[in-house]
Amino acid sequence: MSNQWPNLKKGMEKIPVPMDKLDLIIANTMNEKRNKRSKKRIAFYSLSAAVLGFGLFIGSATISPAMAKVASQIPLIGTFFNDVGDEGLRIAGQKGLTQIVDQSSKDNGITLTMNEVFYDGTRLTFGYTQESLFAIGELERPTIEVNGKEINFSSGSSGAFITPQKYKGTMNINPTEDLPEAFDMKIRIDAVGLIPGKWEFEFPVKQSNEVTVIRSQEAKMIEQAEVQITSVKLGPAGTDLTVKITMDKENNKLDPYMLKFYMIDDKGNVLDMLTGSGHGDIENGKEKAELDFLYSPLKEGAKKVRIIPYTIPLAREEVAMLIEEQSLPFVLDQGDFGKVLITDITYLKDKVVVYFDVQGDAIVDNKLSLNSIWLEDAKGNYLMLEDNPFPERIEGNSFKQEFALGKKEGLLIKTNKLSKPTTYEAFEIELP
Repeated sequence: MSNQWPNLKKGMEKIPVPMDKLDLIIANTMNEKRNKRSKKRIAFYSLSAAVLGFGLFIGSATISPAMAKVASQIPLIGTFFNDVGDEGLRIAGQKGLTQIVDQSSKDNGITLTMNEVFYDGTRLTFGYTQESLFAIGELERPTIEVNGKEINFSSGSSGAFITPQKYKGTMNINPTEDLPEAFDMKIRIDAVGLIPGKWEFEFPVKQSNEVTVIRSQEAKMIEQAEVQITSVKLGPAGTDLTVKITMDKENNKLDPYMLKFYMIDDKGNVLDMLTGSGHGDIENGKEKAELDFLYSPLKEGAKKVRIIPYTIPLAREEVAMLIEEQSLPFVLDQGDFGKVLITDITYLKDKVVVYFDVQGDAIVDNKLSLNSIWLEDAKGNYLMLEDNPFPERIEGNSFKQEFALGKKEGLLIKTNKLSKPTTYEAFEIELP
């Protein structure tokens, strides 16, 4: 079995992901749901900013030697979130704010263990491990009950293989309604990948008390729609933003589910959006939508936050340049969004480091979720580092990013041409 694992990995890496078609599918799906809505409440799932921004798919079915080494040295229980890529969950784990569950369920040769859960009012996340003869990876959407009542929610998950037989993952749950401070939670999973089965867990959940809730009644008109920030929740693991939008159902100027928000504190720090979801009704000729976004935690000392609404067209055009034909510095054109100036490329033994400046007046977050760059080898393989897939902001709009390195010959650097976001008047929230 171990000899077959690298072949599977290589096969998955060769799967093409045409992002222009993916964007179109996302847009059509959202529009289809919007057109078919009646008075019945619906919920939609949003892709993470990382997937949309990179313009590529990073296969999770890969073995990380670094992850395997760490996992072999520390126990999973009680330290589950300490080494994940999510900054907020790492903070929660390091502060001891998670709750240990340690429940296992087995069916069809697959053992699922619910290791830990974190809930603070801004986010509900559980960490799990999956073990089998040949682990499959991410879970199918579960059924969740709170105090005996099934809830409606959107979700997002991530994870990595520790070994070919063990997968470590996290799942973020975004309920469409507020949950109580303490409740009994029941989770039923009916499939792992394509393998059906029945895995059930039941345990109590209690909200962390380290959360500040700010209610706001301020509303602004955007494209003839009333947009109101209903709450901002500040927690050690994240910042939760809830927005209510009311508009005539005939309004074609704004799709409420395509409206996004930058969050910037008074020090100029841009918060990274982690997940987003929404649900809505049509009542008496009015479309009423509620959006919920989870961002990275606010930096200590922040006294004010600006919330800037924006929309961005989904159309994009890929740009590729052969590195060996370029002389430093050189420019990658991102269309209306701006330019990326590649200032230096350093080749190390097993990786390459690209230094670059983002030039333009559009707002960029720490992960460059809208205007990313990436490398491909001569065979078209993405060279993202699975244990370090994002750029690092050095200062201002100067970044560096590490990539895997195979052969220098035929190395391509890529980005996307895309339209500049349309921004609207900002909300300003004073922090306690």
